[in-house]
Formats: sequence, C-alpha cells, structure tokens
Amino acid sequence: MSLFKSSLLFFLLFLIPFFTFSQQENEITAGNYQLNFNQRGIHLFKNTIDPHDANLIPGGKLLGNLAISYKIGNGEWLQPYGASKLVENNEKTIIYSDYESGMPFETRQTFSLNENGLTWKIDIINQMQFPVKIGDMAVNFPWRAPGGGNPNEIFEQNFTKHHYISGDGSFLYFTKPNGEPPYYLFSVNPGTQLEYFKSERGNYLAFIHSAKTKEETKNGTWRQPQTSAQLAPKGQTGDTISYSFQLQSAKSYDALREHIYANDLIDVRVVPGMTIPAKQPAKFSLHTKTKIDSIIAEFPSETKINFLNEPKKDHFIYEVNFQKLGENKLSIYFEKNRKTYLEFFVTEDLETLVKKRSDFITNKQQHKTEKWYDGLYSIYDMKNKQLRGPDNNDGYTGWWGYVLASDDPALCKAPYVASKNSVYPDKKEIESLEYYIENFVWGGLQRTDKEEPYPYGIYGTPNWYVDRNPVLRAGVKNSNLDKMNIWRSYDYPHIVMLYYNMYLIAKMYPKMSTYADADEYLERAYQTAKAYFDYPYEILPWYETYKWGCYNELFILDLIDVLKEENRKKDAEYLENEWQKKVKYFVYDDKYPFRSEYSTDRTAFETSYAVAKYGATHEMPTDENLWFDKKLEKWYSHPKVEKADSRAFMDKQLYANLACRGWLETKYYLLGSDFTASSDTHTLSYMARMGGWGILDYALNFSEDPFDWLQLGYASYLSSYALMNTGTSENNYGYWYPGEENDGALGWAFMSSQYEDTWIKKKTPRGPWFYDGEADLGMGAIKRMAIIILAKDPLFDWIAYGGKLKTNVDSFEVFAADGINQKFAIINTEKNFRIELDRDGFSSLEPIKVSKKLDVIDFIIENRSSDTHSTQLKIKTEKEPVITIDSKKIKVRKINEYWIATLPISKSSHKVNMKI
Repeated sequence: MSLFKSSLLFFLLFLIPFFTFSQQENEITAGNYQLNFNQRGIHLFKNTIDPHDANLIPGGKLLGNLAISYKIGNGEWLQPYGASKLVENNEKTIIYSDYESGMPFETRQTFSLNENGLTWKIDIINQMQFPVKIGDMAVNFPWRAPGGGNPNEIFEQNFTKHHYISGDGSFLYFTKPNGEPPYYLFSVNPGTQLEYFKSERGNYLAFIHSAKTKEETKNGTWRQPQTSAQLAPKGQTGDTISYSFQLQSAKSYDALREHIYANDLIDVRVVPGMTIPAKQPAKFSLHTKTKIDSIIAEFPSETKINFLNEPKKDHFIYEVNFQKLGENKLSIYFEKNRKTYLEFFVTEDLETLVKKRSDFITNKQQHKTEKWYDGLYSIYDMKNKQLRGPDNNDGYTGWWGYVLASDDPALCKAPYVASKNSVYPDKKEIESLEYYIENFVWGGLQRTDKEEPYPYGIYGTPNWYVDRNPVLRAGVKNSNLDKMNIWRSYDYPHIVMLYYNMYLIAKMYPKMSTYADADEYLERAYQTAKAYFDYPYEILPWYETYKWGCYNELFILDLIDVLKEENRKKDAEYLENEWQKKVKYFVYDDKYPFRSEYSTDRTAFETSYAVAKYGATHEMPTDENLWFDKKLEKWYSHPKVEKADSRAFMDKQLYANLACRGWLETKYYLLGSDFTASSDTHTLSYMARMGGWGILDYALNFSEDPFDWLQLGYASYLSSYALMNTGTSENNYGYWYPGEENDGALGWAFMSSQYEDTWIKKKTPRGPWFYDGEADLGMGAIKRMAIIILAKDPLFDWIAYGGKLKTNVDSFEVFAADGINQKFAIINTEKNFRIELDRDGFSSLEPIKVSKKLDVIDFIIENRSSDTHSTQLKIKTEKEPVITIDSKKIKVRKINEYWIATLPISKSSHKVNMKI
C-alpha cells in the first residue's frame, strides 16, 4: 500500500492584538468547506469532514491581514493608515476594504467560497493623481502551530506549515502533526508570485514584493529577485494591481499534487535528490498543463540539461548534470512570462565527504591539553576558523557550556568517527578515538566500572567536570543538587554507539585497536546500554526512557544481536526485555509518542520507526504489570500483543514523520529535510537523515508501492551533505566558508531565511550555521542509510540511487557512489533483491553489472584493510543463489530471510559472480 495515495512594519504586524469578535458574526459554507468571518476578517476555515474538526486559523487571529509599505516620489516608506473592514457580504463572497478618505490608495480584498475552496483576490487601487511605489507587499498567514501539553490538541487541532517560495510556482501547505488529512494548500494563481518570506511561530509573511526589505537588509544573501510594483495615477492604465490565491483542502499528498497541477502550477519531482555529487546526473519531472518555454541554468557552461521524454500526459522528464560545486539554480520559464526555480546543491563525491569529515574531526576538533577536557572533540567555528572549547567559549558559559563539552553537540562526533572507521579503517583516526575514550570519557564523562554508586553512568550538562564538583554545579544549577547528574537519557545512546563501533573495529582490525580489545568494548557497550535503562528513570523519573525517542538508541538492537552471537544470551535477554517495554509503550500505551521535552519532537521518528519495525518482525509475549509509571502512578499491561499492531503503528508514525518533512518542496534545503513548527526556518538538522532512515527502510522492506518512499527517503539521505564546507583548490576548499582550514567543516543546521537568530543565540545568514554542534548525529546515520539502488520507477523508468547508471543492450552497469558502498538493492514491480557486505566494499572504479533479466550480478570487492580475512555476504532473495569468487564456488547457508556466504579475501580486489 502507498501512504501517499491514502491519505516598523513587521513589529507592528506581529503585535496585532487579538480581536474580540463581534456578535455580528457570519458563516459561509460551500461543499465541505466552512468559513466564519466578522467585521475585521476571517477567523475560521475548515473542511467539515475533518474528524477532529480542526480550524486552520488560530484563536484570536484573522486571515486577511496584509503588510504593505509604499513610497510617494522620494519620500519615506510608509504604511497604509486604514484598517481593513467588511464592506460587502453577498452569499458566498465577502469583501473587505481599508479605504478612508484621504488615503493614497485602497486595498480591497475579496474572498469567494465554493465547493473547490476559497479564492482570495487582492486589489490595490490608486486614489490619487500621482504614482505610488509599492516596496513591500506581503500576506500574513496565521496558522495553528503546535504547542501546549495536551497530546490530542497538539496532534489533532494544530498544523505544521510547509512553504515553497518560488516565484510563480509558489505555495504553502499545512498538515496536522499526526499526519492525518485533510491537508490544506495555499497557492498562487497565475499573475501572482511569491519571492521572499519572514516567519515567526504562528505568523508567516509571504511576500509578493520585497524591494523595501531588500533595501534595509544588509546581511545574508537571497536567491530570488526582490521586486517592487508601481501604481499609475488614478484613471490611467495601471492604476490598479491585482493578486490572487487559492486555499483548498486535500485528502492525500497525491491530491495536493493534483491541486498544484490543476491550479496551473508545476508539480515537481526530483531523483535521487537535490543535493547531488558533481558529475552524477539528476532527473526531474515537471507535471504541468502550462507550456515550458525554457530552463536556464545559473552556470550554463558547467551545466547540461536534456529533455528526455513525456512518459505520461503532461509529465515532462529532464536530466541535468552539474559540474560547479555549491548552489546551482535552474530557472524555469513557463507560460511566456511566468518563472519558478529549482535549487540544487552540488558536492564532491560522497566517499570523499565521508572521509573528509572524519579526518577533520580527528585532526582539527580534538583538544590535546593538560586540563580536564583533554581528548575532547568540541565544536568548530567556520566563520572564525577556530576550534572552540571551555577556554575559548565564544560566550557559551555557565549552563550554556554544554554546547562545548557535553550532550548532543559534543558527544555525537566520536560515534560518527567510529562508524566511519568500521567501514574505512584509518589507524591514526582510531588512535584519536581511543585517546578520547581513555582521557575524556572513561573516569570523566563516564563513571568507571569501579565507581560506586552508578558504575557506567554518564554525566550530563553543562559538562562532567562541573557535575563532578558540587560547588561548581551549584553555581549553574538550582535544583536536584542532591542527585547525581547522570539522568539525561539522551546522552547514553551516543556512548553505546561509540563502544559498539569500537567493538566492530577491534573485531575486524585488531592490530589497529590498542586501548581495549573487542571483548572490553562489547562489555562497555552492554553496561552503558543497561545504565541507560536503569539510571535516568531511577534518579529522575520525569526523564521517561521508555516514553521518549532518543537518537541512536536503535544501536541497542545491533548490540543485542552481537551479544547473542558472542554467547552472552542472558545480557541480550535483559536488553531485549527493556527494549520491548519501549516497543509496547509506543505501540499500545501512548496515542502520540512523538513528544519529549517538547510538545512535538521530530527526534522521535528514528526510534518510532525502529520500535515499529521490531514489533512487526518479532514475536513479543503478552504481560501483566510490565512496568510501573512513577509519574502517573500506574502499571502498564498488555494482554494482547500482535505483530499487526506494530505494523499499523509503523504507518501511523510514517504519516507523522511526513508532517515535519519536506516532500512537495523542491529546494535542496527543504526536500527530505526535517523542520520544526517553532523554527521552520531551521532545516537540514540531524533528523533529515535519522528520521529519513525510517522512510527509506520502509521503501526497501515493507511498502508494496515503494517508489514515492524511495524518492523521499533518498532525498533525505543526500540532503544534509549540503551542510558540509568542502571543495578543491578551484573553489578555495568550500562554498560556504572558504579556506583550506575549513575543508571538511560542517554546519549545525541550515538557515533558510536571509538572516536570523538561531536557538544557539548566534545570528546566521542564509546557509549552514557556522558551528557544527549536533550535525554529526546525522553523519552518524550515513552507514545505516547508504545504499546503492537500481530501481524501475513508474515515472522515471530505470534509475540509480547512490550510483551512476549506464544502460547497455543486455545489462545495467551501476558505478557505486553512495559513500559507503556496502549495500546494493534492486527494486521494481517484478523482482526485488538485496545484497550486503559486513566489511570491505564494492569498487567505485568498476561497475556492478546486472543482467537485464535481473538474474546475474557481477561486482568487484575491494579489500579495505589490506590483509587476509573473511567478508560476509548477505543476500535477500527467495531462491538459493549460486556464488563464485574469482571463479571458485562458495557455499551458502540460510539464516532467517538471508542467504549467507563467507568470502575469503586476500588480494587487493576480488571478482564476485552471483546467479539468482
């Protein structure tokens, strides 16, 4: 099944007081729409078939407020004097005007409701015998943004906003945080365009013109023209300017796309994403009734655009190849005088990015000092080309010191480096990791096995040095000083992931690991995972480990499997029992387990998918009084436990994931990216990949109609590579913050507005934040997301994700380029299979060759550790495969759903043949 188919100006504006609605309130209905209005504007708009009866417009706010700045001659910028008021009410049409005698122009707004939705027309009419220049013209769209503590209200009565500001192709759409329809689409009509935006929680300014804002905004950059408009003197041609919009509901994402098409806009799809490695092609589809006049590249001498075909009516397929690194814009001219944009970002090849980032962390972000933070990986400042730390803090003092030395910003770096080194081992980087563990983690950040009470506990904010000193701690915190500060659940999975990957490194490359052996790393991984379930809930129960999704905790499942393999079945059973408590809570005990410290939390969607997948693929026992909720003072019991319930929860959490992820928005910093309702200008955070993993995995393992999910999941994987500042001498080693010193640096998240403050209290121009912070959480998800996929898409035909495709008469050739090169899958409607390597990788120089019948595969394995060893090959297919390596047949065995072959590796490369 496919879920897509089922389902002073600005200051004054944002301080508009709540209106007390008059008793002369009116209602209009048409079809399934209801609109309520009063003398000042529209205060209710909804689809009456919504089971939750949600109003798109928040209480006390009105639809119909405009932000206009104008100038007469060489005078000052002014705002209109009058307030909008109702002047006509004719059945399905209401008209508001702000005009008072003596004003230079009238702004008249006409709202017409019919069974297809609401048409909003704005006329600006000159009333004077001289011209008027309109510098800013923006519509204020208030919406009910999520907040509060009531889960039903948060997820059923509120909306997350999606925006696509792209000239004549612009639209907004709104989804409930639970992901359920109806959805709402606000789109421009022909003759109206949007070019700029400003956003605050619950208020959104979409600019038709923004020349005044451009004139006054000195920082940052903007990628679209910022225009003004001219009103001719009254009575002359051009004395009136008109704009119009549509507001409609839709029952599914496909229905939203159909609205876009029907409204004479362009519904765009892009594969494999909009962050693209140089020299790898992308394809895009323009679904439109209008005529495409031309597509113009920003850098024409370094861009090739080819029209391919029209596989379905009004679906026009193009291929584009970029050579220039950094931002690349395509301007689409359609219907003669209309224009919209596709914004791509072009990177170096992904393997280079994966390696550069790890090298940068170990060589430029580790402190070597005699002080307490010896070994720490801290945040890097791209703008000032400095490694920050406790003694170079850039204002992060007191509690804010956590940014530098603890919690997610600091703790996410080592797990990524370890994950990378389990794939591409580098002795110098492994030595750096072990230095970090020996000098900063063990006995500092983490209590040792000899420290009582709470061995293996991990200290929280602001850092372990303060937390281990009662006087220092009391200087920055005023509560819970009687408790050991090792309760922050989020910190533990980072260290579990670190130790787990160090176990893999020590197991596969024992000569490169000198601080501890594989058994010791496995023990620390287990004990840290055990502490994760035990300590936070015991010490401070409101840190509800079973109720919140914590990034990287899915590594506990890998740890459980390894413990079983290592005959530590009792330890595996303990962790599995604890994990099952979480699975059952998410599936059965909380209607909306997508919250944490925040009313909505996009960090939930990595865990929510992981628990759904576990429950859908594992038998779990029924139970009585499984665990006691200290906060609510209740027991949780589960008299009925079925896989089907977890499978149903999987669909539910996918809908909620989509609600905070760009899907129809084809810009590289929106497509596949996560965002929050409170900071919808902050995109490309770690959850672009971490939550995107679930979408991609669903396409590969569960969906009966996987192609939309593949498109979105892979775009999510690629998206945040745009945060990396890398390059060659030709572009001075970086697009965002050039200079060789910054080659391999990373941005915390992406600022999509021109210039704005961030929650880390640093003003940031459009582009990546100049600190890295939590972004390496997303880098840590690369290994589990990276996969090469040969897919027969119903629209694009045969395409390669994570590789470059060449089609021959009797075969496909796919050159591996996903950054890791250890997984390969074929997805079509007839025959699917998947292969995985546990170490080494597919050569990026020689292609993976697949016969057109999809029954023979040839590939080259590269030996990444340059020694003699065995590599495990896993094949997911129905029939037993025949496998040879260097023409020698290899035995296969069946374990669960995979066929397993152990390949002897001794040379620099080996040729493998598979017949299926």
